[in-house]
Parts: sequence; C-alpha cells; structure tokens
Amino acid sequence: MRAAGSIALAALTALAACGGDDGGGGVDLTQPPVVDVTQPPRQRLSEYNLFAWDPEAGYTWNPIGDRVVPYDLNTELFSDYALKQRAIYVPPGSSIAYDPELSFEFPVGSVVIKNFAFPGDLRTPTEDVTLIETRLLVRYADGWRPLPYVWDDTQADAVLTPAGDVRSISFVDDLGTQRTSNYLVPQRNQCETCHARKPSDTADPEMVAIGTKARHLNRTYDYGGAAGAMNQLERMSALGLLTGAPAPATAPMAYDFRAIATGGVQAIPAADVEPAARTYLDINCAHCHDPSAVQGITSQLFLGHDNTDLFRLGYCKRPGSAGAGTGGFEFDIVPGNPDISILYFRMHTEEVGAMMPLLGRSLTHTRGSELVHAWIAAMPPDDCSGGQ
Repeated sequence: MRAAGSIALAALTALAACGGDDGGGGVDLTQPPVVDVTQPPRQRLSEYNLFAWDPEAGYTWNPIGDRVVPYDLNTELFSDYALKQRAIYVPPGSSIAYDPELSFEFPVGSVVIKNFAFPGDLRTPTEDVTLIETRLLVRYADGWRPLPYVWDDTQADAVLTPAGDVRSISFVDDLGTQRTSNYLVPQRNQCETCHARKPSDTADPEMVAIGTKARHLNRTYDYGGAAGAMNQLERMSALGLLTGAPAPATAPMAYDFRAIATGGVQAIPAADVEPAARTYLDINCAHCHDPSAVQGITSQLFLGHDNTDLFRLGYCKRPGSAGAGTGGFEFDIVPGNPDISILYFRMHTEEVGAMMPLLGRSLTHTRGSELVHAWIAAMPPDDCSGGQ
C-alpha cells in the first residue's frame, strides 16, 4: 500500500510552509464547515470543509472548528479491521438532545462523520495508511441521509459514490497474519440495512444513527491542546453541542473493548466476559437484531444489551430466518457449547451467505469471535433437548 494523502490536497504542514489558510482542495482552516441541507449533496468531500488530514504526522486528522468534535466508542463495530476516525458536527445555534438509552436526537444540519482506512500493518497503525472511504450521515429536515464518499487513487479528495464500491485490500492484522479484505463501500440504499427502524407496525422505516448513544460515548478522549483528555459527554456539553447530559459517573457506560483487543479474552476477568460479549453484540448486531428492525422482526432474535428474554437472545432457540446459514446446527445458542451454536458459527465463518453481519464483513474478527465463544462456553450447559 502506498502512503496516504490529505483531504485538502496538501498536508497541514504545507499550510504552515506557505503561510496561507487554504489547504489546497477547498479546505480552509480559518472557515467553519459548509453544510447546507437545503442544497443537493456536495460531490466532493472537501467542499464541506469538515476536516483536514495530515499524513506527515501519522494517522491524525484535524476537525475544523469547535463544532466538529471527534469521538471514539467503548466497543466499536467491526469492519474488516479498518481503522476508523469519527466526529460529530452540530450547526451553530443548535444542540443534540441527550437520551440515556436511545441514540441522541440531532438537530437538522448535523453530520456524523466516519473515516475508514487501512495501514499496511495494523501493528504500526500510523504508517503506510490509505484512506478508503468517508461516510457522512447528514440530518435533513425529513430525516437522516447516508452519503458515501470514496477516496480517489491520488488520495487527494473523496467523491460522492452512491453506487458504492468493492475493493481487495491486503494488510497484516494485529496478530501478524496476512489478510485480504473484500472491502465493501456500501451503496447508499444498502445503508438502510443497518440504519432503518420501524417506529410502529404501520409506519415506514426511518433512518437512525447507531453509535451515538450515551453508553457508547461515555469514555475519555484525548483532544490535545488546552482540552487535553476528558470525557466525551463532558466535552460536547462544555462546547454547547449536547444538552441534558448528567455527570459521566451517572450515565450508562458500555464495556471498553480495548483490553480484549490488545490481550484477548484472557486479559479480562472471567466476570467481565458476559458484559463484554453483550456489549459486542449490542454494537455489532443489535442494530439489525432489534424488535423494530427488519432482521429482528423476521428472526425474533434480539441482541440488544437490554434484552432480558433469554429465548429471544438465542438460548435454545431455533432460527427463524437463517436459511442456509445455520452451518448445519439447530439452535442459535446451545449454552455451554459454542461450537454447535449458530450465533458463533455465523460470526466466525467467512462463508458467503452464512457470515454475519450481512454487510461490512468479509473476514473473521478474531478477538470478537473469541469473546462470544468464551461467553457461550461459560454458560451453564444445556443440551436444548427441550428447545422450541
């Protein structure tokens, strides 16, 4: 893989060298973002003026202005090992409404930004990095609209690509294994597969944001500069971007996956395996396996962190809509026996048509599948002889 370029057609270091404000591709560090939801989507990502990216300083970026705030998730959605950068833009004079459980309510004109990139070797994640795509989720007056931008071959800018793309990307993973991803940039209408919800049986599906929930955002982020490291909810509240948030200590918090990512399941206490696995399923699977989502409605398998119905969680439950994706197994979860559990099989396999999720994965997430395997293995054994 070749070294990555910047969104602005020039590195930020070039800005200092020439003494100008313009980054080259329309990105101007002295000007605010340009998001006008009364106009058609911009054809080039740089036209939004949301951020600049500096390849000379490693895998770093520079969100423009105080209203573009970067964030991370306690446990993130797996996307074939792609590195991700996330940020939220909230237009001046408005703010996000806090909710303790649901995705936050964003004002019209807001943007959720997510970059996807691959280094040549995940063990040196700031070297030889190539940006693949940037997804914008823009809040229009009639709801959210997904806008996929694919980076060009020169890494100069990203172009609106509603038809999506598939790329073969080779890299070395964090365990030193050579991998090749058939990486999917989703078509704009494919985004509804994960982001659509039915608010009622008779209503049409609506697009929702996924990761922008209190439990996923309640963590520390190093903002650098005067802000330094601080809680993300506190940072957004201090900037006036978020209203109604309680002190972080009283806000819900999802399990932090970082220890598992670094050291595997053995790096966490045995008592943490269940909450860690439930958090992993919540962020990676529950956007589809939800009572108001299409996959949840058809499968009746609900993988949200708050589901207390063990049968709907998969215990001794025969699948409702797995088709040929069962691996020849009978139950979603056979407590104590992950190797004959459909849930683990579909997470672990790389068989097309059987692997889950349906989109966004062509490779097995080693750490994630190990975690779910350990969770099922630790359950009190049940041969499901009384399964439905």
